[in-house]
Amino acid sequence: MAGIALMVAGIAFAGWLVFGAPHDWDGEARWVRMALGLGATGAISGGARLIFWQPEDGRAAESGADRI
Repeated sequence: MAGIALMVAGIAFAGWLVFGAPHDWDGEARWVRMALGLGATGAISGGARLIFWQPEDGRAAESGADRI
């Protein structure tokens, strides 16, 4: 549930940045806008990690790292 909520919030925030945020931000405000966009991308990625979470020992078993 937390992963879905985080992804929806990230997508909504990214949509606001693209369609609703002021597009006349100049100077240092451009860097703030870029940082907010990266934060929205991180929220979407973090939500996907929460949805498709897998323990560390499961990752090693799938990759074959334990077969040496």
